[in-house]
Amino acid sequence: MSITTTPRNGQWAYGKIPRMFLLYVQTLIREGSPMVDAANKTVHLDDTFSAFCEHSGIPVNGRREQVTQMLENLGGTVIQVTNWFENENGKTVHDAINILVADHTHICFDRNSKEYLKGSYIRFSEPMWNILNENPVPLSREIAFNLGNSARALDIYQWLARRTYYIGKPVTIPWDNLQMQFDSAETPPHKFRERFKKALHLVQDNWPELRVEVFPDGVKVYPCRKSLESKQRATKGIPMPKSPTQPTKASVKPNGNPF
Repeated sequence: MSITTTPRNGQWAYGKIPRMFLLYVQTLIREGSPMVDAANKTVHLDDTFSAFCEHSGIPVNGRREQVTQMLENLGGTVIQVTNWFENENGKTVHDAINILVADHTHICFDRNSKEYLKGSYIRFSEPMWNILNENPVPLSREIAFNLGNSARALDIYQWLARRTYYIGKPVTIPWDNLQMQFDSAETPPHKFRERFKKALHLVQDNWPELRVEVFPDGVKVYPCRKSLESKQRATKGIPMPKSPTQPTKASVKPNGNPF
């Protein structure tokens, strides 16, 4: 099976911003936040850019245009899940599903714009909404916030959270398999391992109960305390804000239809 992302409008969604946003959306859904209009598969955002960044864990740094553009790019992304299998005649069958992330996005944090009165929201496609509502492995918002400056560390954290959630005994994952999952085949193996280990150290700093050993042939993962139950907090971490408790202006529409 392979997963490929394609920008429908030619603009890529990459890095930490889309990762942090999707984690944030899953948190809002899981908590039953009033920011979520489940009937219309819509998630409303905060009235101000600073409040949105505070709640989602996305660093502000005065980059409103960049964050807005990245969220719009994410909405236009198509995720293709491809699977190959043999049929009863022994022939290889190629099966692919294309998932558009969002049916409609409306992002405006500019108070001087008329569009601001409509509020900011994203209406997800039905397949993507179903994915977001699947029972995900519980993640620590605080750890995710603290790793927000490293997209690779975020990916490794989510992967290890899932691995340690289900394993009952130690398991070793070869470097080749890890590179297929976290990097491109064009990256020199020694360079990938260097980057992976650097990001792994960030995860370990924020999840001290994590038991992972690095060997020449791969990475060995041991059962351990779940990250959501971690008792130690990173000394340089970001204080974890509460999720917003009030929907934005747009959420008061009776049917949630942005059109």
